[in-house]
Amino acid sequence: MNRRRFSLLFAPICLAAGICFGISLVAIGDSPAEVGNTSQSQADVSRGDLLLAFAATKPAKPQDSGERISQKVGGDKPFAIPEVEKPFWKNAQSFVDAYSKHDAKAIGELFTEDAEFYDEFGELTEGRSAIIEMFQDVFDRNAQAMIEEIVIDRVKPISDDVVIESGKVVASDDVNGPIYRNGYVAIHKKGDDGTWRINTLKDQLRKEGNRSEQLAQLSWLIGEWVNEDRHSVVDTDCDWSEDGNFLLRRFTVQTYDGRTLNGVQRIGWDGDQKKLRSWTFDSEGGYLTGEWARDGNRWLLINSGVNSDGKAVSGTAVYTVIDAEMVTWQLQNVVVGKEITGAGPLVTMVRRPPEPEAASK
Repeated sequence: MNRRRFSLLFAPICLAAGICFGISLVAIGDSPAEVGNTSQSQADVSRGDLLLAFAATKPAKPQDSGERISQKVGGDKPFAIPEVEKPFWKNAQSFVDAYSKHDAKAIGELFTEDAEFYDEFGELTEGRSAIIEMFQDVFDRNAQAMIEEIVIDRVKPISDDVVIESGKVVASDDVNGPIYRNGYVAIHKKGDDGTWRINTLKDQLRKEGNRSEQLAQLSWLIGEWVNEDRHSVVDTDCDWSEDGNFLLRRFTVQTYDGRTLNGVQRIGWDGDQKKLRSWTFDSEGGYLTGEWARDGNRWLLINSGVNSDGKAVSGTAVYTVIDAEMVTWQLQNVVVGKEITGAGPLVTMVRRPPEPEAASK
């Protein structure tokens, strides 16, 4: 096995996520043909993240009946969707899915024929056909417009066939632009066929999301992850900072010949440049600064910095979120000093399974 210096090659490793997923692939100097694969039951999705689409072209999965919802940072305690709310969560999911596909007609089907839509400025659009034309115009003018999530705060029955729903929408005009949120109130009516549709929808003025809401775009990073191959194990733990303004990722690399490397990454929102940025530091003295950008159903982490030997390093880590349990990434355009190392192998990382419960005595 090619035993290169561990610290010398740490910096380009950091480029892989800024959190060093698959550190061993570079640190060891070999490119394993296989990576380990562990499993865990599908991660719970919070009430706020129930309708979260990880990327513009990848809508979130609808929840199964009775599925429990886990706690969100600053959100409610775990709960099950009440039976009376399920049709409206389903419709909200359909709205997110249709919006991600820019399907104005599918959005229109969620409204009654005589529906009224009031935008954030109070401008009224009347009738399903006019509402479809309005959304089509939005999509034609802004091909990157998307809804990140819809959060239903309350569903209040007024009668057997009328319900008032209130909540908030989190959206953006550009895949790499800031997140905006606005409240809404919707009146639903049940048709003769038993289908609930929106009869009146009123949007409130939108506001730029706070730091935590901007960072929520990367909420798929939260949790414990593992990447294991025949040479080493890379453990990564990501969680919110106590103040909710950053994501903190800590990693440990342990090789099977006894070497260990640690590091930390802090991800935050740059309110001036309207971008997600990260800063990564390793236990050998290397450091990186990075910029996160979305590209369709992928996330790019563009990094540059200096390794522990003072050599300049740069490169891009490309992430693809497969589902709540699996993410793949690949290093591209890696440069160390004056040496161009090109692209690395495709690596799969998975959520760490829970520790087995102690056997009862």
